[in-house]
Amino acid sequence: MATLTTLAGKRVLLAGGYGVVGAQVAEILRQHHPDMKLVIAGRRPEQANALARKLGNAEAAHVDMQSSTPLQAVPGQLDAIATLVHDHDDRTLMSAIARGIPYLDIARGGHAQARAYVTAAQLDIRAPVLFSANWMAGVPAVIATHLASKIDVVDTVSVSILFYGNDRGGPDSEDASSSLSEPFEARVNGRWTSVASMGDPVTVRFPSGLERPVYRMAMADGMTITQATGARDVAIRLGLDDIITGRITRFLVQSGIWKMLQSPRMAWLKKRLSHNPTATGAPHEIVIEITGKRKDATTSVQRATILDPAGQSHLTAIGAAAGIERLLGFGMDAIRPGLAVPETAPDPARLMTLLQMHNVDLKLS
Repeated sequence: MATLTTLAGKRVLLAGGYGVVGAQVAEILRQHHPDMKLVIAGRRPEQANALARKLGNAEAAHVDMQSSTPLQAVPGQLDAIATLVHDHDDRTLMSAIARGIPYLDIARGGHAQARAYVTAAQLDIRAPVLFSANWMAGVPAVIATHLASKIDVVDTVSVSILFYGNDRGGPDSEDASSSLSEPFEARVNGRWTSVASMGDPVTVRFPSGLERPVYRMAMADGMTITQATGARDVAIRLGLDDIITGRITRFLVQSGIWKMLQSPRMAWLKKRLSHNPTATGAPHEIVIEITGKRKDATTSVQRATILDPAGQSHLTAIGAAAGIERLLGFGMDAIRPGLAVPETAPDPARLMTLLQMHNVDLKLS
C-alpha cells in the first residue's frame, strides 16, 4: 500500500462538498491525505468557506452545476472532480471531460445514469469517468465483486439493505424515491425480467440481530453487479427498521398511491417520507450473499455483513473517498481513461482498510 504522501499536492474539487455527504468526504480525505488540496465547491460560498477554513489546505469555489460553464470560476489545474450532488443536465460531466479531468459521480440513478453514459460516449474522453451511483457509492458492489472472484461460476448474488428511518439523508434521497413505483429490469434465472418494485420479499437477519423483510428495489447495482459477475440471478433488496413503516410503504407502492405522490400537489408528503436532513442519525446495515460452483462442481457460498454505526451518509462518504483515491491511482495504477463503474475499477483491499479505520464492522465468511 502506498504511503499517505502519494497524493500530496493533488488538487481535488468536491462539488457539493459542504453537504451531508460532501462534508464527510472532505473530512475523510483530509484525515488520510493532509497535503491534498481540496476545493469545496457549490452555490453557497459561506458554507464552502466555513468548511475550507475548518479543514485547512482547502479553498472555496462558486460552482453552479446548472450553468453552461460550471467550472469557469475554478482556474488552475484540477487533478480530479467529485460530483456529490445531482448533475441534472450533465454540465459538470461535460466540462470535466472537455478539460481531461478524472471525474467521479455518486449521485445518479436510473435514467440519469443512462443519459450520462450516452452523453459521455459522444465526447472525446481522455481521463477516467467513474460512475459510482451504486448504493453507498459502490461499497457493497466492490465487496460483492471481491467475493464473487472467489467462485468459478456465480449463480446468485443477493444484497440486502436495512434502512433506518432516523438515518441522515440529503435531497438526493428524495429524488431516489421517485422511481419506487415503477417496475424495472432485473436478472432472474438467467434472463433480464421486468419485476415489480417492493416485491419478492425475503426475511434477512442483519448484523445487529434484527430480522426484517426486504424487497426488490431498482438500483444501479442490479445491472453493474450482474454484468461484472455473470450471475444468473441478482437481487438488490431493501427493508426498513420499522416494520409498520415498511408495510405501509409497500402498500403505498403496490396500491399505486405512491405514484400519486409524484404529482406537484403531493410533493410535500413525498418529501416528508423520503428526505430527512434533520434526523439525529442511525446505523446502516447490509448483508451480501453469493452462491456458485467451484471448478470441481462443489457449491461455494460467500457472505459479507456490513454495519456502519454512523449511518448511510458516512458509508457513502467512505465509498466516495475510496473512488477519488482510485481515480488518482493511490496504492495502485490509476483507472484507464474511459467509462468505469465500481466493479470495473475496484481496490477491495483499500476499501476494506478504510472501512476498518472508520469503525465500520465488516465481516467476510
